[in-house]
Amino acid sequence: MDKILKIRKEFDQIIIYRHVNPDLDAFGSQFGMYWTLKALYPQKNIVLAGQMESDLLKYYPSFECGEVQKGYTLGIVLDTANRERIDGDITCCDQILKIDHHIVVDSYGDINIEDEAASSCSEIVTLLFKQAKALIPLEAANALYLGIVGDSNRFLYSSTSKKTFEAASYLLDMGIHIEDLYQRLYMRTQKDLEIIKFIYNHYHEDGGVAWYYLSDDDLQALQMTREQGSSYVNTLANFEEFQVWLAVTQNKKENNYRVSMRSRQIPINDIAASFHGGGHAYASGATLQSLDELNQLIEKIKEKING
Repeated sequence: MDKILKIRKEFDQIIIYRHVNPDLDAFGSQFGMYWTLKALYPQKNIVLAGQMESDLLKYYPSFECGEVQKGYTLGIVLDTANRERIDGDITCCDQILKIDHHIVVDSYGDINIEDEAASSCSEIVTLLFKQAKALIPLEAANALYLGIVGDSNRFLYSSTSKKTFEAASYLLDMGIHIEDLYQRLYMRTQKDLEIIKFIYNHYHEDGGVAWYYLSDDDLQALQMTREQGSSYVNTLANFEEFQVWLAVTQNKKENNYRVSMRSRQIPINDIAASFHGGGHAYASGATLQSLDELNQLIEKIKEKING
């Protein structure tokens, strides 16, 4: 394990980071790494970095973030393409290990494990543990599987490969129960039904682009957070007429608008990057400073569709 992840005996502590606005893969790779390293290195201080206020935390057992102490420190940054998106301060680290599957734009680590072809960061982490023949604790294996499922959309995206199933197979060997995890992830409530009904009644479409917009008033009326508002983006997936679909949610706290972008065979990450975002070819995020920019975004997507 030391050879695989360069975790030398000199390190007194390991701080594990991921990106801001975390998704299942960010949390999955972070918690998977955290619980596994705690089992492998009980003598080291293992710390979780980043804000822990997401609704997604309900999928994971209770945990303690820990406190940063003085000592020789390794920072492991997961699922984060560029240093500006790291949730936490890495200046306290003596060395940085970056593990990521996004398009490489910033190899900020002293050691960089970057695989653009991987379905998820959780896939990379799982295969690193497999390569090291490390036993993954059940809570870590569950987290890593949820990360793979989240970023591959249940193995539906084209990024799914033989390696993805190899990682899933290893996690099965570690004792995960797939049906329990899927029930935890996909069981819905009547409230979800009301939200989906609202989206179907209020979505917009133009030239192969479909989107829904949730204002802060809408979010309050539907009793949901901004993050939850974005999570319904695939409500508009799998319709033949829609090649790109978006969730647009007002972020009143930061006075901007978050856009979750998904597509079918239309690369959109470059467009997202031009609107203060980025991500994968067919799954990206962007930030608008005003709703006036939404028309610009949609026009750029339409140009890409027609190009």
